[in-house]
Amino acid sequence: MTPTVRLRPGVIPLRQPHCFEVPKYPRTRTSLAYLSAGLFMGWNAPMLPRLQQNSSHIVLTEDEASWLGSVGSLALVPTVVAAAVLVNTVGRRWLLLASAVPFLAAAIWERFATTFGELMTAVVVASLGIGLVIPVSPVYLTDIAEDRMRGLLVTMGSLMSSVGSLLTNAVAPYVSFFTLCEVLMIFPVVFVAAFWWMPESPYFLVAKGRTQEAERALMRLRGKDSEKDVSGEVESIQKVIQEESKDRRSAADGLRELRRSAVARKAFAVVATLTTLNIFCGSPAIGAYATQIFLWSGSSLDSDVSTIVVNSIQTISSLSSSLLVDCTGRRPLLMLSYTGSSIFMIAEGIYFYLKEHGSDELVESLYWLPLTALISFHLLFNIGANALIWVVANELVPDGVRSVTISFIAVWNAVLTSATIKLFQVVSSALGTYVCFWFFAACAATALLFTVFFIPETKGRSLEELNIEMRAQAAADRARHDAKDRS
Repeated sequence: MTPTVRLRPGVIPLRQPHCFEVPKYPRTRTSLAYLSAGLFMGWNAPMLPRLQQNSSHIVLTEDEASWLGSVGSLALVPTVVAAAVLVNTVGRRWLLLASAVPFLAAAIWERFATTFGELMTAVVVASLGIGLVIPVSPVYLTDIAEDRMRGLLVTMGSLMSSVGSLLTNAVAPYVSFFTLCEVLMIFPVVFVAAFWWMPESPYFLVAKGRTQEAERALMRLRGKDSEKDVSGEVESIQKVIQEESKDRRSAADGLRELRRSAVARKAFAVVATLTTLNIFCGSPAIGAYATQIFLWSGSSLDSDVSTIVVNSIQTISSLSSSLLVDCTGRRPLLMLSYTGSSIFMIAEGIYFYLKEHGSDELVESLYWLPLTALISFHLLFNIGANALIWVVANELVPDGVRSVTISFIAVWNAVLTSATIKLFQVVSSALGTYVCFWFFAACAATALLFTVFFIPETKGRSLEELNIEMRAQAAADRARHDAKDRS
């Protein structure tokens, strides 16, 4: 007999999360969108140092390279905002399919670029695709996943993004710039061919009154042969949609709900703060400048090989996160992640401090430290913080303000990522690279304390249960607010 979890009255019992259970293949096709995004997100690390060499067909200055590395994050903003509006009108499936167009266009544009401006344009175009994948994929995966595997499926996106970055870093040092661009053209086509047969989100279909299509979609997703086998889940989705329809769903009403509900404001503040600290742990800057960091370190280890090793560790840790998230829970992984990130950023900063102020003999004896510290950082950061930020955001925020919050977080994330990448180069040149690493360490330590005191555990709890609890708290807040207004 399948074990169940005791939930509040009216909530459908769930199977306990099954550790290391692998989702069926059709549900993993969505992650190919993350793979395409990861290919372009991993482009900076191997290509920026190459484009600064005199032998490059487009020679960039250090400042131009830093702009090329950071502008992509800012270019995400308009697409993320548009996706927040279109996800509930056009649908999740069509937006994910549309992401392949800018990816393919960017690869072609890069292939024939001859100036810095053309390269910059290609990066911006690729960012439009990334801006669709980042906010829409978690929503789609959350909608189609069974509760016991929701964390696994959503974190698979981070895994596939890491795989994409690894592929770019593994191929780039050994092929020409033009060949790399031709390789990048292949993957958007593969994604469309694989994902075309996936159904639309059952939640979206029910919300649009297309119940029969939702039943057929669930039959395909759950591997069932009869509508009776999914009728209970369809009814559950209908209840969730009906409850959501009672709440105000427009952006303006969402903002008013934030003002009126202390629960919504608290959830918004928690997610926004965690996102800020997450970015300031330094992962975007370290990823963009990985090869350059190894060149600056003066280590005898090959910089390209070191970058490939680091990306391999990222992929392994993302896989570990996908397998562990529904077994250990969110909080333990986050706490482990931030603790290790802080320790190894301190170690990386010590090496660069000694490189500038210590003896050459001591620095040469520590040749292994830059690679070891970055490997350890990526291993621990990706096993928790990097993979879980969107899981926490989607699960923690009340449904009435979720779309507004997720849109803000995506935009805020893009702005901070761009600023972190650009300022890493500026601060490193002005104050020393070790200052950047010690700042990242301080932010990781702060994120650890924040997780301990403000992040609740959501493992094994259905979205329906979380929404019911949050709506009850929000209703109580509104009642107190109305009573205060009347008095």
